[in-house]
Amino acid sequence: MEKRAGFRRWAPVVAAVMAIGLIASACGGSSSSDSDQSGKTTDVTIKASGPPKAGGSIKFALEAETDGFNPSSNRWAISGYMVGNAVFDPLTAYDAEGKWAPYLAKSFTPSADFKTWTVDLRAGVNFSDGTPVDAAAVKLALDTVKANALTGAALANMSTITVVSPSQLTIATTDPWASLPAVLTTQVGFIAAPAQYKAEGAAATRQPIGSGPFIQKEWVPDSRWVGTKNANYWRSDDKGNKLPYLDSVEFRPIVDPQNRVNALISGDVQMIHTTDWPAINRLQSEAASGNIQFVADNTETEESFLMFNTAKAPVDDVRVRQGLTLCTDPAASLVVGETPTERLATSQFTKDSPWYSENGFTTNDVAKGKALLDQVKAEKGPITVSLGTTPVPANTNTTALIKQQWEACGVTVNTTTSDQSKFVSDAVTGNYTVNLWRQFAASDPDGDYVWWTGKNASGPLTLNIARLKDAQIDAALDKARASNDPAVRKQAYADMQKRQTELAPYIWLSHSQWAIGAAKNVRNITNQTLPDGQAALPFQRGEVRLTQTWVE
Repeated sequence: MEKRAGFRRWAPVVAAVMAIGLIASACGGSSSSDSDQSGKTTDVTIKASGPPKAGGSIKFALEAETDGFNPSSNRWAISGYMVGNAVFDPLTAYDAEGKWAPYLAKSFTPSADFKTWTVDLRAGVNFSDGTPVDAAAVKLALDTVKANALTGAALANMSTITVVSPSQLTIATTDPWASLPAVLTTQVGFIAAPAQYKAEGAAATRQPIGSGPFIQKEWVPDSRWVGTKNANYWRSDDKGNKLPYLDSVEFRPIVDPQNRVNALISGDVQMIHTTDWPAINRLQSEAASGNIQFVADNTETEESFLMFNTAKAPVDDVRVRQGLTLCTDPAASLVVGETPTERLATSQFTKDSPWYSENGFTTNDVAKGKALLDQVKAEKGPITVSLGTTPVPANTNTTALIKQQWEACGVTVNTTTSDQSKFVSDAVTGNYTVNLWRQFAASDPDGDYVWWTGKNASGPLTLNIARLKDAQIDAALDKARASNDPAVRKQAYADMQKRQTELAPYIWLSHSQWAIGAAKNVRNITNQTLPDGQAALPFQRGEVRLTQTWVE
């Protein structure tokens, strides 16, 4: 058994803002679950006995269901990205050093002022319906995203998209956008076929058509998504073998993390993913016993935090948000979730990130927090808040603890739960007061611009889900977006973090940990490559591609 110990380093380059998990290999031995709260995880994988083998199928248990698979209109969490990576290709992706690289596109070339990008496309790439992935198709995809009320904000800075030739288009932006290709690694950069965008009704979201490694065979919501091998997929491995290796994949939503682990141990599924620490600890223990394989995501993953709807009373009063922040003990919430203390968060960036800055974020000062809340109550009367989450035991345990902490400061707290699709839908429409949330894993911080800018904080659908409008934050975000100078960008994000601390839209709790458990016959769990042959980032926002995974 091959044992791989993951640790971190940061690449100090413009686009390299993802924590990179370096791998040290050794023969023999096995990993064990960390019980010292160090937060370290040890990967356990089985070395392939030979070259990749074609054929076979993998059932992968997801943490939740998705509301559909249209890149321009659906709400993709990690589960959506897993299916998205199976059926579509993104224009760009990240290499092993955390730098954006062309994927479906062949190249991106900026003008000197970063206001025009020339995009060249790969030759001979077709969607699974046989139509070409040409400049007209990509323009339609991006224009459709721009026109959608939900996703359009992500590309609002694109002013015009012009087809130059079948293999080339140009993108003009209103303001300089030095990190545009990084944003196209996200949902808005996944390209569907024109037929899907032109489909009417449910077909537009339920019948995805992409250029990816698998073709949808069936989707039974809340049960399974099945994809079969795209025999005409455009990618091959370095030996010239056609990809993907698998004949089919099946994604099954299993919401409860322990049930997900049980499904893997029993053989009902061959792969699972999770951010639940009790599940992670169990996976590590099973891997140490030689029963399964285990791989942890050592990149910059999402943060777990409490998010305020700053446009909704009573948390529209900054004093209430500040008071509740001071009345919160994040360390206690880590204990409830069995989360290692090393994962404690004080920002959306880990402390080893080049973008992290000391920002004055302070919690667990009950006396000061209660004084602020008492001041508001004296002016406006009793304070009652609704605190929401999804029906996962670790999440409901956390909100129960937060309820206790806040009620000790004189606030009435009503806790609620809803399934992930509804939870996300309610959030983007502002139908919440406070949510336990998990987000912000973009490799380049500009990938999270849409969630923080005040430009996206108004209307019936908002990507700035906290609905916070602030000129200082907007100025910092625009300054960082317009530059490729690391020093300029670092200062801009430092200004943003400080201002967010002052306005308290978020109470940071912990940095999430994604992990994958896999059956012993699964090979190449995360060691994927990009189309040009270089190694890809093993994880990206917690999801993995199965393009080069095989069964031995």
